[in-house]
Amino acid sequence: MFNLNFHDPAVYSSFFAALAVLLGLLVWVVLRRRKSPEEIERLRRQYLVRHGRIIDGTILDLTDSQSANDPRILQYQYQIAGVVYEGGQDVTHLQELLTLDGSCLGMPASVRYDTRNPANSIVVAETWSGLYRRPSREEAKRNSKKRSGER
Repeated sequence: MFNLNFHDPAVYSSFFAALAVLLGLLVWVVLRRRKSPEEIERLRRQYLVRHGRIIDGTILDLTDSQSANDPRILQYQYQIAGVVYEGGQDVTHLQELLTLDGSCLGMPASVRYDTRNPANSIVVAETWSGLYRRPSREEAKRNSKKRSGER
Protein backbone atom coordinates (compact mmCIF):
# COMPACT_ATOMS: atom_id res chain seq x y z
CA MET A 1 0.00 0.00 0.00
CA PHE A 2 0.86 3.64 -0.02
CA ASN A 3 2.78 4.77 3.06
CA LEU A 4 2.75 8.53 3.70
CA ASN A 5 5.30 9.84 6.16
CA PHE A 6 4.09 13.16 7.58
CA HIS A 7 7.57 13.95 8.93
CA ASP A 8 9.09 13.97 5.45
CA PRO A 9 10.03 17.54 4.24
CA ALA A 10 8.74 16.76 0.72
CA VAL A 11 5.28 16.05 2.14
CA TYR A 12 5.36 19.32 4.09
CA SER A 13 6.39 21.35 1.03
CA SER A 14 3.72 19.69 -1.16
CA PHE A 15 1.08 20.36 1.48
CA PHE A 16 2.04 24.03 1.79
CA ALA A 17 2.24 24.47 -2.00
CA ALA A 18 -1.29 23.07 -2.38
CA LEU A 19 -2.46 25.30 0.48
CA ALA A 20 -0.91 28.36 -1.19
CA VAL A 21 -2.63 27.55 -4.49
CA LEU A 22 -6.00 27.15 -2.76
CA LEU A 23 -5.49 30.37 -0.81
CA GLY A 24 -4.56 32.23 -4.00
CA LEU A 25 -7.67 30.89 -5.73
CA LEU A 26 -9.81 31.98 -2.79
CA VAL A 27 -8.33 35.51 -2.86
CA TRP A 28 -8.93 35.73 -6.62
CA VAL A 29 -12.58 34.66 -6.26
CA VAL A 30 -13.21 37.17 -3.46
CA LEU A 31 -11.38 40.15 -4.98
CA ARG A 32 -12.15 39.78 -8.69
CA ARG A 33 -14.01 42.64 -10.26
CA ARG A 34 -17.63 41.75 -10.76
CA LYS A 35 -19.44 43.36 -13.65
CA SER A 36 -22.15 45.86 -12.82
CA PRO A 37 -25.61 45.43 -14.36
CA GLU A 38 -24.87 48.40 -16.66
CA GLU A 39 -21.64 46.72 -17.84
CA ILE A 40 -23.46 43.43 -18.48
CA GLU A 41 -26.12 45.26 -20.52
CA ARG A 42 -23.46 47.15 -22.52
CA LEU A 43 -21.67 43.87 -23.32
CA ARG A 44 -25.00 42.33 -24.42
CA ARG A 45 -25.61 45.26 -26.78
CA GLN A 46 -22.07 44.95 -28.18
CA TYR A 47 -22.58 41.24 -28.80
CA LEU A 48 -25.85 41.86 -30.65
CA VAL A 49 -24.30 44.64 -32.76
CA ARG A 50 -21.51 42.29 -33.81
CA HIS A 51 -23.43 39.03 -34.21
CA GLY A 52 -27.14 39.86 -34.34
CA ARG A 53 -29.35 39.49 -37.36
CA ILE A 54 -31.40 42.51 -38.48
CA ILE A 55 -35.16 42.30 -39.02
CA ASP A 56 -37.96 44.83 -39.43
CA GLY A 57 -39.95 45.77 -36.38
CA THR A 58 -42.34 48.39 -35.07
CA ILE A 59 -41.98 50.87 -32.22
CA LEU A 60 -44.83 50.44 -29.77
CA ASP A 61 -44.05 53.07 -27.15
CA LEU A 62 -41.37 55.22 -25.58
CA THR A 63 -42.09 55.83 -21.92
CA ASP A 64 -41.02 59.16 -20.52
CA SER A 65 -39.37 59.01 -17.12
CA GLN A 66 -41.24 60.85 -14.39
CA SER A 67 -38.10 61.50 -12.35
CA ALA A 68 -34.35 61.31 -12.84
CA ASN A 69 -34.26 57.81 -11.32
CA ASP A 70 -36.95 56.31 -13.58
CA PRO A 71 -35.72 54.38 -16.62
CA ARG A 72 -36.82 55.37 -20.11
CA ILE A 73 -38.10 52.25 -21.86
CA LEU A 74 -38.39 51.77 -25.62
CA GLN A 75 -40.99 49.09 -26.39
CA TYR A 76 -40.99 47.39 -29.78
CA GLN A 77 -42.37 44.39 -31.63
CA TYR A 78 -40.98 42.11 -34.34
CA GLN A 79 -41.89 38.83 -35.98
CA ILE A 80 -39.64 35.85 -36.74
CA ALA A 81 -40.94 32.69 -38.42
CA GLY A 82 -44.52 33.50 -37.52
CA VAL A 83 -43.74 34.16 -33.85
CA VAL A 84 -44.41 37.70 -32.64
CA TYR A 85 -41.94 39.03 -30.07
CA GLU A 86 -42.38 42.14 -27.97
CA GLY A 87 -39.34 43.62 -26.33
CA GLY A 88 -38.40 46.51 -24.17
CA GLN A 89 -35.04 48.22 -23.95
CA ASP A 90 -33.86 50.61 -21.26
CA VAL A 91 -32.55 53.57 -23.26
CA THR A 92 -31.87 55.85 -20.30
CA HIS A 93 -28.11 55.81 -20.91
CA LEU A 94 -28.53 56.15 -24.68
CA GLN A 95 -30.51 59.43 -24.69
CA GLU A 96 -28.11 61.23 -27.02
CA LEU A 97 -28.62 58.52 -29.66
CA LEU A 98 -32.41 58.69 -29.66
CA THR A 99 -34.05 60.51 -32.54
CA LEU A 100 -37.57 59.84 -31.30
CA ASP A 101 -40.15 62.05 -29.75
CA GLY A 102 -43.45 61.15 -28.12
CA SER A 103 -45.15 60.50 -31.46
CA CYS A 104 -43.20 57.36 -32.27
CA LEU A 105 -46.11 54.92 -31.95
CA GLY A 106 -46.22 52.63 -34.98
CA MET A 107 -42.94 53.82 -36.51
CA PRO A 108 -40.88 51.18 -38.31
CA ALA A 109 -37.50 50.25 -36.87
CA SER A 110 -34.75 47.71 -37.44
CA VAL A 111 -34.29 45.20 -34.65
CA ARG A 112 -31.13 43.21 -34.03
CA TYR A 113 -31.70 39.81 -32.46
CA ASP A 114 -29.67 36.77 -31.46
CA THR A 115 -30.37 33.88 -33.84
CA ARG A 116 -29.90 31.34 -31.02
CA ASN A 117 -32.27 33.26 -28.71
CA PRO A 118 -34.64 35.46 -30.76
CA ALA A 119 -36.06 37.07 -27.62
CA ASN A 120 -32.63 38.66 -27.01
CA SER A 121 -32.88 41.83 -29.08
CA ILE A 122 -32.09 45.55 -29.24
CA VAL A 123 -33.11 48.60 -31.26
CA VAL A 124 -30.41 51.04 -30.10
CA ALA A 125 -26.77 50.58 -29.10
CA GLU A 126 -23.74 52.82 -28.73
CA THR A 127 -22.51 52.14 -32.27
CA TRP A 128 -25.75 51.20 -34.06
CA SER A 129 -29.31 52.44 -34.24
CA GLY A 130 -32.30 50.76 -35.81
CA LEU A 131 -34.41 53.88 -35.50
CA TYR A 132 -35.37 55.58 -38.72
CA ARG A 133 -34.63 59.26 -38.51
CA ARG A 134 -37.29 61.68 -39.59
CA PRO A 135 -35.97 64.76 -41.37
CA SER A 136 -36.24 68.02 -39.47
CA ARG A 137 -38.57 70.72 -40.76
CA GLU A 138 -35.64 72.59 -42.30
CA GLU A 139 -34.41 69.44 -44.06
CA ALA A 140 -37.92 68.68 -45.29
CA LYS A 141 -38.25 72.22 -46.72
CA ARG A 142 -34.86 71.95 -48.44
CA ASN A 143 -35.76 68.56 -49.90
CA SER A 144 -39.13 69.78 -51.19
CA LYS A 145 -37.43 72.83 -52.79
CA LYS A 146 -34.91 70.55 -54.48
CA ARG A 147 -37.66 68.28 -55.77
CA SER A 148 -39.74 71.22 -57.07
CA GLY A 149 -36.65 72.72 -58.74
CA GLU A 150 -35.89 69.44 -60.54
CA ARG A 151 -39.25 69.42 -62.36
